[in-house]
Amino acid sequence: MNNKALFTCALLVSLTGCKSTQAEEPQNATLTRVNPGVITEIQQAIQSAKGGPLVTLADNVFTKSAELLIDHGTNKGPDGLPIMGAHSIPSEKFVLQKAGEQCQLYYPKKELRVPLPNVECEAE
Repeated sequence: MNNKALFTCALLVSLTGCKSTQAEEPQNATLTRVNPGVITEIQQAIQSAKGGPLVTLADNVFTKSAELLIDHGTNKGPDGLPIMGAHSIPSEKFVLQKAGEQCQLYYPKKELRVPLPNVECEAE
Protein backbone atom coordinates (compact mmCIF):
# COMPACT_ATOMS: atom_id res chain seq x y z
CA MET A 1 0.00 0.00 0.00
CA ASN A 2 1.48 3.37 -0.91
CA ASN A 3 1.82 6.26 1.57
CA LYS A 4 -1.02 8.28 0.03
CA ALA A 5 -3.52 5.42 0.39
CA LEU A 6 -2.31 4.69 3.92
CA PHE A 7 -2.72 8.35 4.89
CA THR A 8 -6.25 8.44 3.40
CA CYS A 9 -7.27 5.33 5.34
CA ALA A 10 -5.83 6.70 8.58
CA LEU A 11 -7.65 10.00 8.05
CA LEU A 12 -10.99 8.28 7.41
CA VAL A 13 -10.62 6.10 10.51
CA SER A 14 -9.77 9.10 12.70
CA LEU A 15 -12.72 11.13 11.36
CA THR A 16 -15.09 8.25 11.99
CA GLY A 17 -13.77 7.89 15.54
CA CYS A 18 -14.24 11.60 16.25
CA LYS A 19 -17.79 11.58 14.93
CA SER A 20 -18.80 8.58 17.04
CA THR A 21 -17.51 10.14 20.29
CA GLN A 22 -19.34 13.45 19.91
CA ALA A 23 -22.35 13.85 22.19
CA GLU A 24 -25.67 13.72 20.41
CA GLU A 25 -27.56 16.99 20.18
CA PRO A 26 -30.61 16.97 22.49
CA GLN A 27 -33.96 16.67 20.72
CA ASN A 28 -37.38 17.62 22.04
CA ALA A 29 -39.19 14.56 23.34
CA THR A 30 -42.42 13.26 24.84
CA LEU A 31 -42.94 10.71 27.58
CA THR A 32 -43.54 7.09 26.60
CA ARG A 33 -44.73 6.04 30.04
CA VAL A 34 -46.26 8.09 32.85
CA ASN A 35 -46.74 6.93 36.43
CA PRO A 36 -46.58 8.59 39.86
CA GLY A 37 -42.82 7.96 40.08
CA VAL A 38 -42.20 9.72 36.76
CA ILE A 39 -44.35 12.69 37.83
CA THR A 40 -42.43 12.93 41.11
CA GLU A 41 -39.06 12.83 39.33
CA ILE A 42 -40.14 15.63 36.97
CA GLN A 43 -41.49 17.68 39.89
CA GLN A 44 -38.17 17.31 41.72
CA ALA A 45 -36.22 18.24 38.57
CA ILE A 46 -38.32 21.42 38.17
CA GLN A 47 -37.80 22.29 41.83
CA SER A 48 -34.06 21.67 41.49
CA ALA A 49 -33.86 23.90 38.40
CA LYS A 50 -35.92 26.88 39.52
CA GLY A 51 -36.21 26.53 43.28
CA GLY A 52 -39.36 26.98 45.34
CA PRO A 53 -41.96 24.40 46.31
CA LEU A 54 -42.89 21.34 44.26
CA VAL A 55 -45.25 22.22 41.43
CA THR A 56 -48.46 20.32 40.73
CA LEU A 57 -48.38 18.56 37.36
CA ALA A 58 -51.14 16.97 35.29
CA ASP A 59 -51.11 13.20 34.84
CA ASN A 60 -50.48 13.68 31.11
CA VAL A 61 -47.58 16.13 31.39
CA PHE A 62 -45.16 15.90 28.42
CA THR A 63 -47.29 13.27 26.65
CA LYS A 64 -48.53 15.49 23.81
CA SER A 65 -45.87 18.20 23.76
CA ALA A 66 -42.23 18.58 24.77
CA GLU A 67 -42.91 21.99 26.32
CA LEU A 68 -44.38 22.84 29.70
CA LEU A 69 -45.33 26.36 30.76
CA ILE A 70 -45.83 26.98 34.45
CA ASP A 71 -47.88 30.05 35.31
CA HIS A 72 -47.48 31.76 38.64
CA GLY A 73 -50.60 31.99 40.73
CA THR A 74 -52.20 35.41 40.82
CA ASN A 75 -52.55 36.75 44.34
CA LYS A 76 -55.85 38.46 45.08
CA GLY A 77 -56.56 41.34 47.39
CA PRO A 78 -59.29 41.54 50.02
CA ASP A 79 -61.73 42.67 47.32
CA GLY A 80 -61.16 39.43 45.36
CA LEU A 81 -59.45 41.23 42.46
CA PRO A 82 -55.90 40.40 41.31
CA ILE A 83 -53.25 42.49 43.05
CA MET A 84 -51.84 45.03 40.61
CA GLY A 85 -48.72 43.66 38.93
CA ALA A 86 -49.21 40.12 40.24
CA HIS A 87 -50.47 38.93 36.86
CA SER A 88 -47.43 40.25 34.95
CA ILE A 89 -44.99 37.59 36.17
CA PRO A 90 -43.88 35.62 33.09
CA SER A 91 -44.49 31.89 32.79
CA GLU A 92 -41.64 29.47 33.40
CA LYS A 93 -40.80 27.26 30.41
CA PHE A 94 -39.42 23.72 30.60
CA VAL A 95 -38.64 21.37 27.72
CA LEU A 96 -38.38 17.57 27.86
CA GLN A 97 -35.44 16.45 25.73
CA LYS A 98 -33.65 13.28 24.79
CA ALA A 99 -29.88 13.17 24.28
CA GLY A 100 -28.71 9.73 23.21
CA GLU A 101 -30.64 7.36 25.47
CA GLN A 102 -31.00 9.88 28.33
CA CYS A 103 -34.15 11.93 29.01
CA GLN A 104 -33.55 15.33 30.54
CA LEU A 105 -35.44 18.43 31.56
CA TYR A 106 -34.16 21.63 29.95
CA TYR A 107 -34.74 24.98 31.68
CA PRO A 108 -33.99 27.66 29.05
CA LYS A 109 -34.04 30.55 31.55
CA LYS A 110 -30.84 29.23 33.16
CA GLU A 111 -29.72 27.07 30.19
CA LEU A 112 -29.75 24.15 32.63
CA ARG A 113 -30.33 20.48 31.86
CA VAL A 114 -31.42 18.13 34.65
CA PRO A 115 -31.02 14.40 33.89
CA LEU A 116 -34.08 12.20 34.43
CA PRO A 117 -32.55 8.73 34.88
CA ASN A 118 -35.82 6.88 35.59
CA VAL A 119 -37.89 8.53 32.85
CA GLU A 120 -38.54 7.01 29.42
CA CYS A 121 -39.12 9.34 26.49
CA GLU A 122 -38.87 9.41 22.71
CA ALA A 123 -37.69 12.18 20.42
CA GLU A 124 -40.46 14.01 18.57
